[in-house]
Amino acid sequence: MQSLIEFFEKETNKKINMFKYNNEKITSNQNLIEFNNTTYVIEFLKDSILNHVNGHCYLFNQQNLDFDSLKNILNNLYEDVQIYNYNNYLLLVSDDILDIDCSTPTIIESETYSKTYIIYLEKITNIDNLDFKINITNELIDIIINDSNTSKFITLNDLIMYKVTSIASNNKQISSLIKYDIIKNIDKNLLTTGINFIENDLNISKTSNMLFLHRNTLIYRLEKIKEYLNLDLKNFKDAFIFYLSVKSFLNFMNNYNS
Repeated sequence: MQSLIEFFEKETNKKINMFKYNNEKITSNQNLIEFNNTTYVIEFLKDSILNHVNGHCYLFNQQNLDFDSLKNILNNLYEDVQIYNYNNYLLLVSDDILDIDCSTPTIIESETYSKTYIIYLEKITNIDNLDFKINITNELIDIIINDSNTSKFITLNDLIMYKVTSIASNNKQISSLIKYDIIKNIDKNLLTTGINFIENDLNISKTSNMLFLHRNTLIYRLEKIKEYLNLDLKNFKDAFIFYLSVKSFLNFMNNYNS
């Protein structure tokens, strides 16, 4: 499908959206074509998204994007949304914030059998801002996918954190200030526990329930982190330094091993 879209974009010199025809009403910027005994809708994007994007935008990322299947699933889940094949993502635009959260990728994966990441770009009113946020996402998508601790629902705040840790791991001056030599020798379970504790709002009960750990085991691990790194994760500043240090370290190691 993607190669067919690229062919028509080259022939028409216009950005297009393309999907199987299901007897829906055809608008003025759409045309029908036959290909391999299947009818498709070609939708020229100039009059739809490129000039008139205005709404809450969600990017759906799958390694091998099956746009038609994913679009059908989302149309069954949500009403009054616009869906586009845009820059190798499925882009969903809605006038209102949708009930999309950390559980949504699991629902989609049960239908598509493909690992799914959703990036919520918040409300966007012009194409330049959309493309800017997509470019940032493109820079970070490999880091997001390689982060085994991450949720598959990514907010704009998450993108900021990923961008900051990416800068830290690639900046020699910042990297030289981080205790990589100590972090690399710490048991990964301790590091993962610390990250989850921070992502669960520094809440002992919430984190222990999520990790299926006894409360005392969690407290013991936090004390070991304090012993190794002199960072008390119940303190905001120490928690921030730990989060930045460990995330940038893991990003550095992923880049090193790739």
